[in-house]
Amino acid sequence: MVQIVGKYQYVSHENFDEFMKALGQGELASVFLQSKPLIEVQNNGDQWSLTVNSDGRTSSATFKLGEPYEEKLPSSPDRKFQSVTTKDGDSFRTETQVTDNLKIIRVYEFTDTEMKAHLSTNKGDLKAVRTYKRL
Repeated sequence: MVQIVGKYQYVSHENFDEFMKALGQGELASVFLQSKPLIEVQNNGDQWSLTVNSDGRTSSATFKLGEPYEEKLPSSPDRKFQSVTTKDGDSFRTETQVTDNLKIIRVYEFTDTEMKAHLSTNKGDLKAVRTYKRL
């Protein structure tokens, strides 16, 4: 079993700009691609937290696996969304309800050297990947 707790620095992406454009957030794609966020994953008993530090801004989400929680996404810091995160082996799967009919799915895949965030939606086949190195 891979150690999930730790810090991860953004290093690369695949198809992220097209993914953001398809979500109607094309203007944010270049902002995200210029930033180099640091993600910290922590665990305390049955409670997990993900903290994202990017360009002087911090956002975090604290949750228990399988239970709904409110989350602020970096692309919409003024809005709260309902999310649920589950764990499967060395991966987290977070489903976030963005609108009544749009759900964003993030699968965080952890290895000894990196974390990959696989992004998709419940609409269409468009996917993206953001890769972070373990610090």
